[in-house]
Amino acid sequence: MKTSDWFYLWIAIPCYMAGPVMYAMTMYILYQETNVLTVPLLGWTAASFSSVVVLFYLLTVILLRVLKIYFFWLQTLLYMLLSLIPVYMTAVLMGSGTSRLPGLSFPFTPDGIPLLVFWESIAVMSSWGVWAAHNPSIKRPFLLFSGVILILFILEF
Repeated sequence: MKTSDWFYLWIAIPCYMAGPVMYAMTMYILYQETNVLTVPLLGWTAASFSSVVVLFYLLTVILLRVLKIYFFWLQTLLYMLLSLIPVYMTAVLMGSGTSRLPGLSFPFTPDGIPLLVFWESIAVMSSWGVWAAHNPSIKRPFLLFSGVILILFILEF
């Protein structure tokens, strides 16, 4: 594998871990909840991230490059919009507490806000990581921040 391939793998790991860290912080700040990271949450979200979300992000980069409108903020905005889909997916996979699908306003309900923060933080971090892979001048700050995220993730357990 080339060095750039390893860097893309490195991007995926701390980008996913940013989600649980921000989820735990949101649950603590909004609801004073501790020990909120559960095996089902991490399992379903890791499966969603590694299959669906990575595919969405890859297709977004390809589309922006084909259209020749590849800009950091546009990529980040599209990642954030696409991350609404895994918010609903997580609610359905984890069981939304009802027999029907969550409504359109679910991401802005008390149950949905932590999931929205979870997936939006992954979107922002992923966008920054992909952009850092293309611009070596911002690779070092990304690596430093991803190290901080990894430490926070480990401390959360």
